[in-house]
Formats: sequence, C-alpha cells, structure tokens
Amino acid sequence: MVSVWLAVATSCGWGNMSYSHFSSVPQVWTWKDTVEFELPVLPAGRMYHFEVGVRYTEIYTRRNLRLLLRHNVADSAHWQTDTICCPLYSSEGLSLGKGLFGLYYLALPYASLPSDGSHQAQVQIIPCMRSDSLRGISDVGITVRSE
Repeated sequence: MVSVWLAVATSCGWGNMSYSHFSSVPQVWTWKDTVEFELPVLPAGRMYHFEVGVRYTEIYTRRNLRLLLRHNVADSAHWQTDTICCPLYSSEGLSLGKGLFGLYYLALPYASLPSDGSHQAQVQIIPCMRSDSLRGISDVGITVRSE
C-alpha cells in the first residue's frame, strides 16, 4: 500500500513532498479535540509550502469550516496561530471538494514557511465554529512540499 502511494505521489509530480498525513476526527468533533501532527525535521535553507486537507461527508451541512491552525515551524519556541476558512459547499449547495458517493476531499494552500532545521515542528488543527459540535468531518491533514 505504501509503495503504491509513493508511486502515485511521484507520478503526480509530488516528488518534492516532505510530509503528508491525515488523522481521523471524532464523529462529533468539538473544540476540545485537537488534531496534532509531528513533522520530521525539515532541513534549513528551503521554503516549505503547507496545505490543509479536509475530508467530509454530506452530513456536514454548513457551507464553510473554520479551523485554528497552530504551528512552530519557524522555531521550536515560537507558536503561530492562524484561522483558516475552508469553503466546502457553494451557495447552490454543491460540494467544492472532489469525491464520490458522498465523501469529499478539499485541499487549501495555507502558507509558505522556512524552517531552521533544528527541530521536529508540530502542527495542531482545532475546529473553530460557533457550534459546539460538528458532524460530517471525517479527517483533516497536512501536506508539506519543498521548493
């Protein structure tokens, strides 16, 4: 399975991929459920392009998903927090993600960041919606590509 994924990633022009991982979220996702990713040490001297991915089902009924993304990519002592708005459905109610049979995937560019190359960076994703609980989000993930 891993070799198939690497072959697909390489054939799609993702040969510069440094990291890609998705984590499942609880069926009812709340602000208390932080999804954490520990990245490998990213060598210094390059820019890294971060992308946030969301897998969702038709059960999710809102147009957008707001996420807090916290990371310490630049250096281990400095945490940066940003809010990301992920548009999942159009105003007509059509999914903006790609998928089949009610399961969709949407990837959004987040940022281009340098690394000091001295530590394993961490990334945290936290739902940031007015509702206390979200249904229909199955996974969130991070993909990192280098220049």
